[in-house]
Amino acid sequence: MVGLLAASGLIPVGVLSATRALVDGLVHGLGSGSLSPALLAPLAGLALLFALDFLLVPWVTYLQGVVNERLTARVHLLLMEKAAGLPDLTPFEDAGFYDELQVLRDQAPYQPLNLLVFFGNAFRGGIAVAGVLLLLLTLAPIFPLLLLLATLPQALLTFRLQKGVWEAVLFSAPEARRMRYYAEVLLNPEAAKEVRLFGLLPFFRGRYLEAFGRLHQELRRARGRQALGASGLVFVSALATAAALYLGLRQALLGSGGLGNLVLLLQSVGSLQQNLYGLVQDGGMLYESLLYFERLEGFLARPSAFAPSSAGRSAQRFEEIRFENVGFSYPDGRRALEGISIKLRRGERLALVGENGAGKTTLVKLLLRFYDPSEGRILVDGVDLRELDLEAWRRLVAAVFQDFGRYALTLRENIALADLERQSDPGRLEDAARAGGASELLRRLGPEALLSKAFGGTDLSLGEWQRIALSRAFFRQAEVLVLDEPTASLDPKEEAHLYQRFAELAQGKTVLLITHRLASVQMADRILVLREGRLVEEGSHQALLHRNGLYAELWRLQAEGYRAN
Repeated sequence: MVGLLAASGLIPVGVLSATRALVDGLVHGLGSGSLSPALLAPLAGLALLFALDFLLVPWVTYLQGVVNERLTARVHLLLMEKAAGLPDLTPFEDAGFYDELQVLRDQAPYQPLNLLVFFGNAFRGGIAVAGVLLLLLTLAPIFPLLLLLATLPQALLTFRLQKGVWEAVLFSAPEARRMRYYAEVLLNPEAAKEVRLFGLLPFFRGRYLEAFGRLHQELRRARGRQALGASGLVFVSALATAAALYLGLRQALLGSGGLGNLVLLLQSVGSLQQNLYGLVQDGGMLYESLLYFERLEGFLARPSAFAPSSAGRSAQRFEEIRFENVGFSYPDGRRALEGISIKLRRGERLALVGENGAGKTTLVKLLLRFYDPSEGRILVDGVDLRELDLEAWRRLVAAVFQDFGRYALTLRENIALADLERQSDPGRLEDAARAGGASELLRRLGPEALLSKAFGGTDLSLGEWQRIALSRAFFRQAEVLVLDEPTASLDPKEEAHLYQRFAELAQGKTVLLITHRLASVQMADRILVLREGRLVEEGSHQALLHRNGLYAELWRLQAEGYRAN
């Protein structure tokens, strides 16, 4: 591609040189009445150069398209690998991380193409400008100097102001992210029912326009500075160009140069103005693309404050997990846990209950090492969790989260994602579906049914999706099973059946159950009651009822609701 671009850039230089030779030949042949053989070479050269110019364009476009597709895919892969490869969730608590990721992700589809197109144009224009300046140097050194003076200040100013526009784009990233969110609310199906029921179009449309107004004002101000600065140099460019034309005309009148040289100068001025203007514009846009890739490199090199300890001790089995005076605060300063000290023994079924915001899910996130404790430590058979091999530890755990994934994949793939190395095992798939309550779905739809209306498949109810999430957790056959509100979308009958199966299937596994439905925690060996990040009660169901504390109060509230019904 670079070779073809260089050849394309030299074509205008060849045209100017052939035109000078043709004009000089015509001057010498005036009055002869016949075509001089000396004119055949420049004529043939011009025809060949014009044909070559047309020939190169589609091949340069072809190569730019090929490279662009590969480069764009590479940029997206790098962003995915960086964002999904972070071992912890801490960066996703940082608004600055979101803003930077938003800018890089939004511009990833077109900045690689911009880089190639503007690089190609600038490289080709640079070759053309250099060649024309060398031709002009044969006339007199003053000509290339004057024409460079006409454009160089404008080029430098354009580069500097283009950086200001780019910085304005980065500064406005929060507004751009808000615009994206407001648009997605109205465009995506998740909120479609409430948007129509509550008439939310004017509200979110107004919010979108407010964010757009702030973003547009900042970008308009930056681009205005760019336009005004470039306009101020127009007179300098015009004076330098006029001086070059005056000197060339004077040289021709004095007889110190032929007519071909004057034609060369006149054509060169037009060619240089066009190529230099294009070079300035394309160079400015290329500079913006390079700033994008510079920002991308910085983002990819951004270190994680989290130490994944991939070379730590391998974790295959354990007998005891112990939380020792564990406290945790989120990066925004929100306190989630305070002084938690508990033991979880192998094969034990432990239930976490408490009001919303009590810290139940945060405790699970620490166990899975999505975060590290702010205070205290978590020990696995006496070894700090931070010293264990992170991937090996997470392979021991399966979980069903409140915001479980609903993937636009086949039914088989949705279940087998928990252990992709075993996805071709039909017996394991059926066992997991039976355990999670998805057997009927597997029989009715078949394992290769695509679960996505967006791609021409079928969609499921929230309860059916939850059964698939449960089946996915069972498919992993892990040592530790974490269930965060596993029956929130199931009807009471299916919930009762699930816990009957669960009591059998969980034999020998370590289970951590989070639920607000206290009827389901009776199967637990121990119940931990959290309030405002602190452990306030611990014991069996009967023992906690006898204690008549927070758990007993929550139990009575739920029981009275059922009795009233």
